[in-house]
Amino acid sequence: MKREHKLKLRQGFARLLQAVSRRMAGRFDGEVRTIAILLPERYGDCVLLTELFAQIRAALPEATIHLIAFRKVSAVFFKSDPNVASIFNIKSGLLAWLKFVRNNRFDVLFNPKDSMSVSFLFQSFLLRARLKVAHRHDYHERIYDRMIDKDYYDHVTERNAGLFDILGVTVPGGKTIRPYVPPLPVSQVMHDFAGSIAGKGYIGLNLSSGSVGKYWPKEKWAEFVRNYPEERFVVFASAKDHEDKLLLERELDNVLPLPLTATLGEVDVVMQELKLLVSPDTSLVHMAACHDLPVVALYRDRRNDWTRFAPLSTNHEIVVSSSDLVGDIGVDAVQQAFRKVYARL
Repeated sequence: MKREHKLKLRQGFARLLQAVSRRMAGRFDGEVRTIAILLPERYGDCVLLTELFAQIRAALPEATIHLIAFRKVSAVFFKSDPNVASIFNIKSGLLAWLKFVRNNRFDVLFNPKDSMSVSFLFQSFLLRARLKVAHRHDYHERIYDRMIDKDYYDHVTERNAGLFDILGVTVPGGKTIRPYVPPLPVSQVMHDFAGSIAGKGYIGLNLSSGSVGKYWPKEKWAEFVRNYPEERFVVFASAKDHEDKLLLERELDNVLPLPLTATLGEVDVVMQELKLLVSPDTSLVHMAACHDLPVVALYRDRRNDWTRFAPLSTNHEIVVSSSDLVGDIGVDAVQQAFRKVYARL
């Protein structure tokens, strides 16, 4: 089936949901005891969403947070989060899903996606809640009671915080609240490695790109490292970038081999001991914000990327490509940004 045809089918289904929905815009009043949140699928989005969880805990300490996950990985990511009361995985099976829909009613349902997602719209339509909230979007009309109306290019954490405007509550200490990484398994090997580099000023390099457009070539990483022989580095990489990681560790004397990381928790425990991170626009940029780790972040020439998903670390620099490929960013441009961040350490 052609992509355009699939899009039209999704749009048609969304319009059908809007046509049969009876939700009406209105003012919310009453106590908020339960908040259901639909979980995005990507790790970076999940990390950024934790800031909202912390804000809810500060503003509504008696409210419980319940998550509806569409992928197992996002459900596992939040499994041990102390701010989360329960998680339901949509893929648990049809009977479990029907039972969940029938037996649960929430005070507030929030969809953090600000693009059309048929699966998110369908669950929003079926789940019962006194108030359903989403971001302003044509396909959200009538399915949600209230919509957050903020500038599309505001940071996603600022947009999500619009939920509190609708609920009519303020967030104590809102400016100081940061995202976090929930408790995740960490091996003793990784604990020992993190301890071995603590306080020694190591710099993290993240080769993981998430997509071809965000990939920065290993040759440029190698040139960057060689230009700072006095510094010491550790390299993070996903499975598909593992060979590049091994190459840098093998050929460059100032790169310390990092054991394979099995979870984001293991990445996080190492990141806490770094003094700076250089990374393409991936989840690690947002994990760095959890510890206010200084960041040099590499972005494609897409305003959507470098505004809505900008680093939240206090000390950061953004390097934007001249094209739709991070790979077109030159080493000199990264070094200039690196020197600026380094000077502010």
